[in-house]
Amino acid sequence: MSRKGLATAGLLATALTATLAPSAQAATATLSRAEYDKVKIGASIAKLHSVAGNGACKKTASQSGPGYSSKVYTCKGNKRYSTAMFTFGNGKLSIKSQAGLDGKKSNGKMTKAKYKKITKGKTIAQMHSAAGKGVCVRSADSQGQGGIKTAIYLCEQSRTYGSASFGFTNGKLDVRSQYGLR
Repeated sequence: MSRKGLATAGLLATALTATLAPSAQAATATLSRAEYDKVKIGASIAKLHSVAGNGACKKTASQSGPGYSSKVYTCKGNKRYSTAMFTFGNGKLSIKSQAGLDGKKSNGKMTKAKYKKITKGKTIAQMHSAAGKGVCVRSADSQGQGGIKTAIYLCEQSRTYGSASFGFTNGKLDVRSQYGLR
């Protein structure tokens, strides 16, 4: 699998975990966005535990083979339905992803006309400029070795149900979708 594919898979797994695991907020030990940002690619498992605090992150998967071992840690986020996932290869962080740690919500002012202006290749700043302030909020992101960064933004419409989502790789729009926008 390519690095971009691994980063995207990590992001999607984290988003799915956040959606399907509402009980992730039950415990008191949690991870904030600021703490998530402190754990950099290449960091050790000990660094994750020192930043996250006791009990916020638990090992959820591990695998080993000749010359390689991997461990996945899933952390409870400090926002409702939020989570983070850290994948370590040979003890060093290789992929990290989060969903919902920003805790922001769209102001509900997305329209189909705005959506049509946000096309493939646009930057995150261009998306915000076309949509307006507070319309699109980051709902998930990931970072992998090799500098690959992905982010998903959600933009909602308030009057009738409708939303748009935009997926960025290294700051450029490469995937977009919408449902019910008017």
